[in-house]
Amino acid sequence: MSLNEVMMTPSKSNEEMEYILATDVGSTTTKARFFHRRNGEWRFLVAGEAPTTVESPYEDVTLGVRNAVREVEELTGHQILSEDGSGIAVPYDGNVGVDLYCTTSSAGGGLQMMVVGLIKMMTAESANRAALGAGGIVMDVISRDDGRKPYEKIRRIRSLREPYGVKNKPDH
Repeated sequence: MSLNEVMMTPSKSNEEMEYILATDVGSTTTKARFFHRRNGEWRFLVAGEAPTTVESPYEDVTLGVRNAVREVEELTGHQILSEDGSGIAVPYDGNVGVDLYCTTSSAGGGLQMMVVGLIKMMTAESANRAALGAGGIVMDVISRDDGRKPYEKIRRIRSLREPYGVKNKPDH
């Protein structure tokens, strides 16, 4: 599995899993946390850290992730990266890899988002809170009743370089 992919569903049941790797890309430090199931209970084993590589000259966060994971490998003797070092080996095959890999970003600045909701005071406001709670930078909130004409909303959407949307639908 490439570092650019995210494992959304574990390939094994909880009872079958043995190893979990979690990484967090921060603004300055990338952290890796390694967990092992022993006697039916999950235990934290070791942590690895490396400088975050989002800025120049690297401009590739996966380098920092690999470096943090390599530290975990060195501390435990457990191989996590694939044979060619290009990604996390998932699932654990008895010798190499982890059963579940998850990653987050706590880097300052957050992801720039445009939030869209049907009704300004309900779904748009709720989606805005969710985006802010996830650490996002909300560039705009758009709803059907926000007072702008449709062409103004379209112009605003086009003006943002890469708007990411958070959609919140009402319960049925």
